Amino acid sequence: MKADRFILPFLVVIYLQLFTVISANAQVYGCTDPQATNYNPDATHNDGSCVYPPTTVGLTVVVNALPSAVNETSGLQYWNGGFWTHNDSGNSPELYKLDTITGQVIQTITISGVQNIDWEDIAQDEQYLYIGDFGNNAGNRTDLRVLKLQKSQIPASGNASVEPEIINFSYGDQNTFKKANRNNDFDCEAIISYGDSLYLFSKNWVNQQTRFYALSKQQGTFVIYPRDSFNADGLITGADVRNSGEIALIGYKNYNPFMWLLFDFQSDNFFSGNKRRINFSAVLGVQTEGIGYTFGGNVYISSEKTAVNPPKLFKTNTSQWTYPVITEIEDMIPLPGDGEGLLIYPNPNNGNFKVNFSQQAGSNQVLAELYSVNGALLRKHSFQPVFGPSEFSYHDIPDGFYVLRFCFAESVQHAKFLVCNRP
Repeated sequence: MKADRFILPFLVVIYLQLFTVISANAQVYGCTDPQATNYNPDATHNDGSCVYPPTTVGLTVVVNALPSAVNETSGLQYWNGGFWTHNDSGNSPELYKLDTITGQVIQTITISGVQNIDWEDIAQDEQYLYIGDFGNNAGNRTDLRVLKLQKSQIPASGNASVEPEIINFSYGDQNTFKKANRNNDFDCEAIISYGDSLYLFSKNWVNQQTRFYALSKQQGTFVIYPRDSFNADGLITGADVRNSGEIALIGYKNYNPFMWLLFDFQSDNFFSGNKRRINFSAVLGVQTEGIGYTFGGNVYISSEKTAVNPPKLFKTNTSQWTYPVITEIEDMIPLPGDGEGLLIYPNPNNGNFKVNFSQQAGSNQVLAELYSVNGALLRKHSFQPVFGPSEFSYHDIPDGFYVLRFCFAESVQHAKFLVCNRP
């Protein structure tokens, strides 16, 4: 009996040691994004180390000159069929709804009982809009706050007045309030709603970095502390979050706009995942201020009036840079298409795979088109699908994400897949 008492704890210790070793070996930390220059095909856990090639693209101009009422547009959010924006410091305490095509003001909501000290960004959840009155160019404000507006009080059309709830806050890491105009790191112009909290991203004038803070959504007064920071290499002026968990930060450096995309992060540790910078070419002398997602990765960007440009509205799509990351081989994955039953497997694969179609195409030939993630047509050929798997071979294409487009007589279907040639 005494021997059993000693043997059992010993066996438990050995088991725990073996379990720890096995678990450690099962996890491979590294860059899991095939678009990164340091992609590790063996990695099963994203450690946030991905490095991306310099990426410069153009922006589509949606409205070349927004109305003068929003010359200093500073935040942007899509809700109830329109873009909602506001001006920044010293302007009227008003929220404007813009037509998505013309950019004209179609509704004005007055926020009663408050001043526009320096409104800098707007966020939303299902029930509320949140306006960040936290612009702090001089770094000496002691009245930072977020205005909380109940959506149900905003009519579908027509002007109205709405009384906000007030969320007051201060930075727990700010030790001095000496005036330092555009020479401090406690300015803020970006806010998102994520889960049960608001998150603020700082605009650091001195070191060009950004910190993020968590803030309660409840009315009250709070002291907030930084959660993490990273080198933005520019001034962050707006933020929004996509339903898929992707965050876009807009900003500019020397009046050249850029965007940071944060994705594949853990929980609300936004800087723990991938951080990819997109520079916008041929858009000079522009002060980008607001950013808001609509549908399918489409993101809209507003800029305020400058000495050389009127306020504008731009558009781009982020899907080509942030396809979902797949870290484990799966035997069969259903893919989106116009019809049910479109399957590609295995996925990921080495360029050789099978596609299942839900029904026969009759005597008609089907056109298959292979596209890169940036929309370039790489291959196309016609084939006669059968009921069951059709085999495809693109064994010579490099690792990365691709899209297959199938053009039937009466419909078009598409499928995403990842080529990952493991050693």
